[in-house]
Amino acid sequence: MNAVIDGFRRNGLRVLALLVLGPLGGCDDPEPALNRGDRLWADAAYTDALAEYRLAAVQGGRDESTQLRVAHAYARIDQLDRAREAYQRLLARAPEYTDQAIHDYLALARRAVARGDRYALVGAVEAALSLRPDLPIPDLAPALARYYTDTGEPARALEFYQRALATAPPDSVPVILHQIGLILASQGNCHAAIGYFSAVLQRVPARSERAAEARWRSGNCAFELGRQARQTGEITAALEHFEAVIEFGVPENLQDQAWFERGEILFALGRFDEALESYRRVLDLTGTRGGLLAERARRRIDQVRFGT
Repeated sequence: MNAVIDGFRRNGLRVLALLVLGPLGGCDDPEPALNRGDRLWADAAYTDALAEYRLAAVQGGRDESTQLRVAHAYARIDQLDRAREAYQRLLARAPEYTDQAIHDYLALARRAVARGDRYALVGAVEAALSLRPDLPIPDLAPALARYYTDTGEPARALEFYQRALATAPPDSVPVILHQIGLILASQGNCHAAIGYFSAVLQRVPARSERAAEARWRSGNCAFELGRQARQTGEITAALEHFEAVIEFGVPENLQDQAWFERGEILFALGRFDEALESYRRVLDLTGTRGGLLAERARRRIDQVRFGT
């Protein structure tokens, strides 16, 4: 009985060895794994082709063409991490395949856009840019910029909006300019932001929603710049900024404050008639609601008129 059991064990081990080692030997295989992979690839059976290419690599096909097939196949079935690992190994030996790697990463990125996978999009483009930082990506840059805006990375978003601006069609330019302006304003760089909002106003109809938004943002930035200029003693610059707020006419809730600040600067400069006009405009805007600002304007009017 023990001899029979030992026989079964020996036979079982032989079968197991054949199952495990048989596919790896390839000596009696009428069709090499690489050829099978190419045939499957031609039939668009990419996952099956990848399995054959990997088998070919295990069987000793460490040549560059086999490694390229493995990397390319991983990219084609959207396994970015595996593709990147395979390409890193290949490019360490054969950097001349860099263009192919970039092509595969960008193709993967565009498929990610088509299915709405922003995470895959970002990973694929970043992989391509790691190989060629100045790579032009006109069709992908806007989506990347929006992704980085939504994830709270304004500096990265700004980089991709600027990339997009360089090659954007004319009808897309105002949107991109507006987004750049928003980012700059959020970073406290209102000087630069106003320039972008002004560029938007030059490119869209005056009565459009986009123009209204750009005017509001410009007015808000101009008020902030006026405040900063007053604090640093740049009186002339402050006056110009507050007058810009008044010219834009928005934000509406800052108009009375802008007129008052204009009056204060003109009063300090001894231009009393102009200051008086500003204080009266404050009263017109505050109307019956009055408030502290209106009371201050009345006191200034009395000072101008009666010297009190």
